[in-house]
Amino acid sequence: MRLLRLAVENQRWELAAHTIVLATATLLKNGEKPHASRSKEKKRRAAGQSKR
Repeated sequence: MRLLRLAVENQRWELAAHTIVLATATLLKNGEKPHASRSKEKKRRAAGQSKR
């Protein structure tokens, strides 16, 4: 997210926090799980295979 990167670079912590909250609210409103991409990645890997 470009806005979040700009907020952190300029040390605008309140803007960074609001950006994170807005992104989370948008995800939850659309019915998506916050960590859905992580769980899909875990399922693709073989059971005995390490991440490295």
